[in-house]
Amino acid sequence: MNFPFRLAAAVVSLGLSSFLASPALAHAFGQRYDLPAPLGLYLGGAGAAVALSFIVMAFVLRGDGTRTFPVVNLSAVPVLGAGAMTAAVLLRVISVAIFLLVLAAGFLGVQNPLKNFAPTMVWIIWWIGLVIVSALFGDLWKVINPWGVVFGWVERLIGQASPHRRYPEWLGTWPAVALFALFAWLELVSEVGESPRQLAYLVVIYSIITWWGMAVYGRETWLTRGEAFTVAFSLFARFAPMGAGDTMPGQHSAPGNWILRPPAVGLLTARPVSLSLAAFVLLILSTVTFDGFLETPAWGATLQWIAEDATLRPLLIALQESGLNLHKTVKTVALILFPLGFASAFVCFCFLVAWAGGAPSVRGIAGFFVLTLVPIAIAYHVAHYLSYLLLTGQQIIPLLSDPFGMGWDIFGTAAYKIDIGIVGAKFVWYLSVVSIVGGHLIAVYLAHIMALRVFPTARAALYSQIPMMVLMVGYTVLSLWILSQPVVETGMPGS
Repeated sequence: MNFPFRLAAAVVSLGLSSFLASPALAHAFGQRYDLPAPLGLYLGGAGAAVALSFIVMAFVLRGDGTRTFPVVNLSAVPVLGAGAMTAAVLLRVISVAIFLLVLAAGFLGVQNPLKNFAPTMVWIIWWIGLVIVSALFGDLWKVINPWGVVFGWVERLIGQASPHRRYPEWLGTWPAVALFALFAWLELVSEVGESPRQLAYLVVIYSIITWWGMAVYGRETWLTRGEAFTVAFSLFARFAPMGAGDTMPGQHSAPGNWILRPPAVGLLTARPVSLSLAAFVLLILSTVTFDGFLETPAWGATLQWIAEDATLRPLLIALQESGLNLHKTVKTVALILFPLGFASAFVCFCFLVAWAGGAPSVRGIAGFFVLTLVPIAIAYHVAHYLSYLLLTGQQIIPLLSDPFGMGWDIFGTAAYKIDIGIVGAKFVWYLSVVSIVGGHLIAVYLAHIMALRVFPTARAALYSQIPMMVLMVGYTVLSLWILSQPVVETGMPGS
């Protein structure tokens, strides 16, 4: 190997290794919780709890799956109906005001992301916070979506125009899948969104795409199929105990009514969801898992292996000479592989479910059972991000008084200091255990109900759920191991 090649190889290795040494744990804590028992016991216990729940539900949940759930029509209560309409108007005005403030702060405020309202509002309060709100209280985004609100106001002023084109049925929700994949890349790989001004430009670009889609295909059509966050928040809201009447198949609630129901039953479906919506669910689940994986020693070992592998070195050198950022390139490739891996694993298990239960269509099985994974995505989101929301989200308090970073103190909160004692590593660990196990238990319950509805006999339904149980147990253990890495002292299973 000649000297220039050796020198370039050393630069490549040093470039990747520098990321291994840098503090990349965005959601980690300075202190780690020393587990009172080996990590393997926690992982094994969590997996055993999920497996045991399968056995219990096999005995408890019997019948043909035609059971209905109690529903209370909140829209029929006069006080609630009138109050909800007034609250909705007020929330829409506030939502548009915040939307405009994000743009103004991004373009006109100081460009320090810690002193600018836009990054904290978008990445922490809006994305992390609204997912949790949607899962607990219902589809608030459907009410306050500023793009939909502004478009609706314009339609009232100039008259509602007919869509220019009919939305192609084959397109499904693939535009939302593509836009959410881009959002995940911006959040997890690119550093563009860290700059307030660049973030504001991204919001403007997304606004143009969204308003164009609504103008061409119709407001509701584009929002429910092409607008990534309407699709995402509506999925999370299916878990909530409140929702629209048309999300409860087989119940006697008219579409459009606001109902009170048992949690998670909104994820039960009367017919298989589309392939594109199934892909969206798997994309959400895989990207949040990928975010957690970036904080594990396994990711560091992967980077180290890439940096030292002689076979990959010529390619890395060529990439570096072309001006690409090696670390971002590796993360981008990994971000692509994660959803593909999740989709492949899910399809394989759906094949086993269909085979065990005697179902002819693997695609139909995937469409029926993919929504049962949503509680897991919610649980992982809570386990991974809630502490981050409680800690870093406090930054919104001083920013409300000084959104542009100009030294203002509008509401008298500009001097507020973040209280880092609100949560600690112990809290995060036990939150992770409870959330992950609870999410998987709910997923197992929903899968049992769906199996009783899909398969012709209780025996076939029971057999079909054995592969699903294996999937749930395995993912429970994997999820807890990933979440344990930044916060607990014992790092390896079985140690």
